[in-house]
Amino acid sequence: MFWEWFIIICSSLIIIALFTFLAYKEGKIKGIKKGADDLLALFLKSGYELKVLSFQIQNRHAKKGGIVFVGDSITQDFPIHDFFPDLTVYNRGIGGDTTEGLKNRLEESIFALEPQKVVLMIGTNDLALLKTTPEKIAQNIHDIVKLIHEKSPNIRIILEGIYPVNTTLDPFSVSTRNNEDIRKVNQLLKNIPQIDFIDLDHDFSDSLGNLKKEYTVEGLHINALGYELIVTKLLPFLK
Repeated sequence: MFWEWFIIICSSLIIIALFTFLAYKEGKIKGIKKGADDLLALFLKSGYELKVLSFQIQNRHAKKGGIVFVGDSITQDFPIHDFFPDLTVYNRGIGGDTTEGLKNRLEESIFALEPQKVVLMIGTNDLALLKTTPEKIAQNIHDIVKLIHEKSPNIRIILEGIYPVNTTLDPFSVSTRNNEDIRKVNQLLKNIPQIDFIDLDHDFSDSLGNLKKEYTVEGLHINALGYELIVTKLLPFLK
C-alpha cells in the first residue's frame, strides 16, 4: 500500500513540476513572477518532505559506517553506486535544497546512518532561491559542519566548493546564480576548520571563468563526464 501511494504522490509531483515550470516562465513574461515563485516554493517543499520520508525508511535497512553524499540536485543526480562500486555509499541529495533545508534534515541524512565520512556540497540554491549573501551561505555551511562534529566528532567531512555556472547555455536554469558570488563563498569555506576542502573551480572553469560546456547539462547541473572528473578528485579522500 505504501508504494502505491508513493507512486501516486510521485506522479502528482511530476505534474505539479511541469505546471510550475510553465507557470514560472509565463510569470516572467506577464509580470506575475511572485505567484510563480510561490508555486515553485510549494513544489520544492513537497519534494523535500517526500525525500526526507524516503530517507527515514531507507535508513532502517542501511549498513552503518559507510560514506554519505549530502547536498542538493547535483548530489541527488550523482550516480555514486556506479562510480564507487567497491565502497558503501549513500546518496542523500535533494533537488532544490538549500543550506537552511539541510540543517533541518541532518538526522535523516547523516546521523541515522552513522557514517565514517560525509561528502558535503550545498549552497548554490541559496543564491537563486533564498537571495542571500555569500557570507550567510558560508556561515550556514560552517554551522552544518559544527553540528555534525558536535554530535559525531569522529566523522570525516569532505567539503566541496560550489561548482561554477555557465549563463550562456540556459539562463533560466542558472537563474540569479553568478560565479563572482560562488567564488566568494568558496573562498570563505576554505577557512572552516576540521574538514578536507576540495575546490574544483580550476578544473571546471573555462578561460572566461564559466563552467565548461563539456561538463554540464545546461550550465548548472553536471553531466556524466563532469561526474567522472569529480570522482577522480574525491577518490583519494574516500579510500
